[in-house]
Amino acid sequence: MAGNAIPMFQQSHRREEAKMLKLTCVSMITLALVFPLNEAAAAESKELRKQRQEAQKKRQEKKKQRAAEIAEATKSFQEFARNLKAETQEKVKELDVEFELKRVELKADGSAKVAVAEAEYQKKVTSLFMKPGVQFDAETTKKMQADGKAYADELFALQKESAEVLHKEMISNEKRKNELLTQMDQLALEKAASLGLMKEYDPILATPFGDGLTKQEEQWNDREYKEVAIIKERNQYTVSEFEYGATLRAWEIKSREEDFELIWQEKAEDHALGAEQMFYNLLLMQSGQDGAVAQQEFLSRLAELNKEKQLIKIKYKKISDQNRIKRREEKKKIQVR
Repeated sequence: MAGNAIPMFQQSHRREEAKMLKLTCVSMITLALVFPLNEAAAAESKELRKQRQEAQKKRQEKKKQRAAEIAEATKSFQEFARNLKAETQEKVKELDVEFELKRVELKADGSAKVAVAEAEYQKKVTSLFMKPGVQFDAETTKKMQADGKAYADELFALQKESAEVLHKEMISNEKRKNELLTQMDQLALEKAASLGLMKEYDPILATPFGDGLTKQEEQWNDREYKEVAIIKERNQYTVSEFEYGATLRAWEIKSREEDFELIWQEKAEDHALGAEQMFYNLLLMQSGQDGAVAQQEFLSRLAELNKEKQLIKIKYKKISDQNRIKRREEKKKIQVR
């Protein structure tokens, strides 16, 4: 029985050796298959890194080139615009000189006509009170007041007409200047377009390699989208004054027209009260010689006229202040375009 135990042990040992050999072979085969795969993956990863690095280098070169192009274009445009504005301003100055000379002439002519009319007005009004045997009863006073107002209205109409002549000439001069400046704007915008400052730049984006974009490449693309938006905004600012120039000047001319109308609306209301005020002052002067004139009534009316004139001034000051605030915001909106 002891003799049989030895062969059985040997057989068991051989089975264990065979089993171990089998496991070793399997392991070697597995390693033989895995190592080439790892080497291939490593080689592929190295190639992807190389491609990404080369692509990043190209993007950086393109970005650098873009920045240089924009800087050169901006510098060239600013120099062109500076010279263009200087040339145009000389022409604008010539128009202003012509207008000033004409304005002096028109103002002198208008002032002469108004001076003659004022002298005539004073004579007519004085004659109302200097008629021999004039009696300041209610009916006579009413007629004298109506005649005095008619004389004052004639004078006021002449003053307004003289002012309108000057105003129209001023507006005509502004429109002539606007034509020159609009031509300047068009030339500037054409130059900006030729230099590429009016176009929208495409972002220089990273493209995916292998499984897709890396986190670094995604961050690059995000920065590029922001960068082209900044470039667009910066270029728009560079040329903006030439884009909104014509709109702004037209708005300024319109505002001057409105101001002129408002000024003469106030003058008209003030004039009506002023004519009546002058009439009552003359009546008061006469009342010192004629006790029949109701001084207290005239003084009361003069006080009322003074109050109404102050209210007119307050009303138009309010309108003027409101217009100033509104126009400030309107101007901002035009310049933000």
